[in-house]
Order: sequence, then C-alpha cells, then structure tokens
Amino acid sequence: MKASLLKTILLPVAASLFSINASAQLSSNADKFLGNITTSGEVNYADIEYADLWNQITPENESKWQSIEGNSRGQFNWWGCDNAYDYAKKHGIPFKFHTLVWGSQYPRWMDNLSTAEQYKAIVEWMDAVKQRYPDLQMIDVVNEAIVGHAPAPYKNALGGDGVTGYDWIVKAFQMAHERWPNAILIYNDYNTFEWQKKEFIELVRAVRDAGAPIDAYGCQSHDLNDMGASQFRAAMKDLHDKLQLPMYSTEYDISKQNDDEQLQRYKEQIPVIWEAPYCAGLTLWGYVYGHTWNQAQYSGIVREDGTERLAMTWLRDYMKSDAAKQAKSPFPGMKKEASVYVRPKTIHTTAGDVLPITVDARLRTKTIQQVEVYADGQLIATLTSAPYETEYTTDQLGYHTLKAVVTATDGTQYERMGGFTAHEPRRAYNDNVVSLPGTIEAENFDQGYDGFTFHDSDQKDEGDAHYRSDNGGVDIVRGNGGCAIGYTATGEWLEYSVNVAQAGEYSYEAFASSGTTGAAFTLSVIRNGETQQLARVSVPKTADNDWGTYRALTGKCAVPLEAGRQIIRLTIDAPYSNIDRVTFNCTTPSGIQLLENADGAPSSGSPLYNLQGQRIDGSRYATQGTQLPRGLYIQGGKKILVK
Repeated sequence: MKASLLKTILLPVAASLFSINASAQLSSNADKFLGNITTSGEVNYADIEYADLWNQITPENESKWQSIEGNSRGQFNWWGCDNAYDYAKKHGIPFKFHTLVWGSQYPRWMDNLSTAEQYKAIVEWMDAVKQRYPDLQMIDVVNEAIVGHAPAPYKNALGGDGVTGYDWIVKAFQMAHERWPNAILIYNDYNTFEWQKKEFIELVRAVRDAGAPIDAYGCQSHDLNDMGASQFRAAMKDLHDKLQLPMYSTEYDISKQNDDEQLQRYKEQIPVIWEAPYCAGLTLWGYVYGHTWNQAQYSGIVREDGTERLAMTWLRDYMKSDAAKQAKSPFPGMKKEASVYVRPKTIHTTAGDVLPITVDARLRTKTIQQVEVYADGQLIATLTSAPYETEYTTDQLGYHTLKAVVTATDGTQYERMGGFTAHEPRRAYNDNVVSLPGTIEAENFDQGYDGFTFHDSDQKDEGDAHYRSDNGGVDIVRGNGGCAIGYTATGEWLEYSVNVAQAGEYSYEAFASSGTTGAAFTLSVIRNGETQQLARVSVPKTADNDWGTYRALTGKCAVPLEAGRQIIRLTIDAPYSNIDRVTFNCTTPSGIQLLENADGAPSSGSPLYNLQGQRIDGSRYATQGTQLPRGLYIQGGKKILVK
C-alpha cells in the first residue's frame, strides 16, 4: 500500500509539532536540503502539510518582481511572498527569494522609463525587499541571462555588457551583497547540463573572475528529462571542474507519464546530485501531480489523493540511506560562513603589465588569521590585515588562475577561485598605423581584445564578410564595395592607432548606412590618456529596412589634432547602422599657426609663414625680412614661444 500524505491532526503544542514534522521530513541531512515550491500560490496544497515532506521552500512566482510591484511603481503586494516566508520561519526551514533581476516577469512600467529612472527603480525594488526581508538566507540574484534566454531589457541601467561582457550581472550581485552580506547569492539558469553548458560556464566564470560576490550557481535541471546517466555525470563534473563554486539543483523535474521511466531518471540522477560534496541542496519544481508548470505537466510525484508515484516512494527510501544522511555540503548548517571573492583590477590584461588584485574576505562568526593569494598555483602573497591587496605580472599569454585561501584563527580554511586572461599588447591592424590626413577603414580596428582595443555586445560575429578571425564578436559585413561594421549596438566601440602627420583643424567624411532612424556614433581622440570628442555623427535612414545604401556624412571636428601617435575611438551611441570608413582631412594651411595672442599678434588660426621645415631657434625668427609677433605658435606639432 502506498503511504498517504494527507494532513494529520497533530498535537497543538508548537514544540511537539516541530519535532514531529522534522522527523517526518524526507531529508534528515542537517547540511543540505531537499526542497520544493509553492503549489498554485499555496504552501499547503490538497491538505498536504508542506513541512512534513520538504525542508526548504521557494515561491514559484510570488517573490518575482512582477508579482510584487507589477501593477504600479511603488505599490507592493507582499501577500504571497509573506505567506511562504512566514511559513519557512515558523517551521525553521530555509527560504529562497526567487528572483531579484530577470528579463521575464518584471514590471512592464519599467519599459517606459529612462535608463537613469530604471536604475533608480531597481534600487527602490531591492531596498523594498531588504526592508521587508532583512535576513534572507538564499537569493536568486539574476535569473536566466544567457543570450537567447531572457536578458533583462533594463540591463543597461546596471551598466550593460561592459568590459566583462556581463558588467550588469556583476553590478546586480554587488547591490545584493551590499544589502544581504550573509545571504547565499546565486546565479540561476536553465539548459545548464545538456544544451547550453558552455554558455553557462562562460557567463558564471566571467562573473566570478570579475570578483562579483556570487556564492553559488543554480542549475534548474529542466534539461535532465531524457539525459543519459553517463552524459549527466560528465556534465556535472565539467561544471564543477571549470567553475569551482558551490552548486544547487534549483528546479528539478522529470516529466514522465510512465512511473517506471520517471523512477529510472530519479535513481540515475538524484544520488549524483545529492552526494556531490559541492552540491548544497536540491529543490524540486513542484510535486503535486497535475499542478506543476505547463512544460512539465507529468513531473508531479504525489497525486492529489495523497498516493505516491514510484519516484516519490524511492526518494523517501533513498533519503533514509546512510549515503543521503551523510552527504557533505559546501554550506554546513545550510548557512554561509565565508564571503571570499578574488577581484583583479580587470579580467583582461596585457602580458607584462602589473595586475592589482584585491581579495574581499569576511567571516560571519569567525576571525580571519591570514589570506594567501595564489596565481597559477604559486603562492604570491600572504596577507594578515585588510585591505587584502597584492599584484601579479605575467608574460605568458592565455588564461591564468587565481586563488585565495582564507584561514580562520581556529584553523578552518575557505577557498575561492578566480582568473584573468593575458593578451598581446595593442597593435595596429596588420601593423598598419593610419596616417592622418587619411582614411580609417572601420573593420581595421586595432588588434587586441574586448575591453582593450574594442568592445562588442556579444562574442558572436553575425556578419557575412568573414574578414578576420580576431574580431572577438565584432560584426563585419560586406558593403559599399568592401567591408563594413554592422549589427551595431549601443555602447560598442572600436579603436584605431593613427599618426597625425599634419597638426591642425580637421573635417571628417564618414560613409554609413541604416535601414531605420535614430542611429548615431561618436568619434573621439585619445592622447596621453585624455579623451576629447571630435564629432557626433547622426546616421539618417538611407533606405527603408535595408542597409545596403551608404551615404557620405560630413562635418567639422570639434577640436584640432596634434601631431604624433594617438588613438581614434568610434563609439556606437544609438544602434542599427553600418559603418564603412571615415576620412579625416586637415583644413588648416601648413606652416606656423598661432595658439595664443601677445602684443597685438594676428588672430588665432591665421597662417603666417611657410617655413618649410627650417629650424627655429626658440625665441625670434625672421623670414622674408619679417619678424614673428610675440605669442605662442605651433608648427609641425612643435610649440614655439616668441618673446
């Protein structure tokens, strides 16, 4: 006979209730949980007492931003979230807040706000959650942000992709950590085992390496329905080997109408998840048959009349085994003791450059004795007082590992991995430094790496030109008789090494196209570390929904160019233009140009003398029998003071 899960009338004494419930829960492991979610917005469903089975709870929808503040900005409906939170408190089980930042189920009034107002709204939202639930134990900080999932439309308010490619996610974790320093902060996503494991690893590792206060990764586990046992084990190992972070199985479901098939997957997968020492817990995404989410309609393991499916009966027995009871967890007691994050100044650096490294280290109940920092497995610093800062230099190209080992005064140690990539120094494309006056081909940006010589919004080249293999995702298309930059997105930029052979004022002629309105880009010059804007170029619609028609766009540069080596930067201000090339023409006559008047010298910018490169002695010079008036001049990039 299958056991019934119908609610039983128990003793009215609170302590007795807790004792009975605790012993009845499927998991008795004190260090990791076997949890579940609310059912149709309810904690107890069909007279099943939730805490008789599960020792962790995640609201299925009730703690999502849209559910709480979806109707109107500043008007919060906490009822559903309160219900689950209060139940967890009453029964002494962990509660997970799901989720702070997600590209789905967010308030649609956010779409009508400016970027600045969106950021303000995010701050208000997190502050409101903090005020309501100041002691959250676990938080899905960012949910489903892999490209193609549900990246938040308001991500630019958090910093956009930035140098790491995931700056906005890093910022979200920093904001969460400021409010809940003791909470376990999780990045959560789906397709993590089978379909998009590589993309998941890339995202989580970049966020980790940037020093974000991410404490664990959450594998939703929806993609295990038809995954073979050996393939699944290999995927688990690959994730752990490459991320070296605690893991949660956050939304486990096996949707099989056949009881034996569901049981087979449970027996193949759950012991692997549960017994992994880096796994901190397992949350099933629904358990009442017929009342799970619509893409897993057969995943329930308890029927409404209380009878168990084979998977539930097996799960109950497995949790009584010594292997389940003694399984280790990265969070003993289901709480976070150590906050340890390795933060290099940048995750992309030039080989040979000094890289500053900071370790953010804090223990909740213990005292730090020392922090050891390792690079590529070698100890580079032992630090005994905060701030825990050091530096590292390598000439070796490629990815390098970092590790911090924090030792408490009681001898307990806590580790955190990190990393960075060392690249070759900047080079002009094919070592061809463009001479100005002259033409910059947009596709010939400097060789280097994303965040140093260029920045693209993703690492996928959507262009059709196949022009170069080191473009890091910059989209290069065919167009205007050659190649051009296409699929432009706001915030992307490209840099070009130039040599200004003739100093003076310049005009530009840019060739670009757009199949829509509103596209724009900015031209800037970087010299001696200082950036000056030359021009903002608006790109009109050159054809209707077609990017094959290019038009010359002309204008005057806002500041003169000085002679010598410098960088021209092209920044996308508004998306959807193709950019072929930019020609810079000097509009100042050759010879000496006046910079500052003195004693009635001629007006600024007037050509005075064509000295044709003759030497100037620094104070007075006469040509054709005429002496230069007193003042400050420039000729060939050299300043001349005439007294």
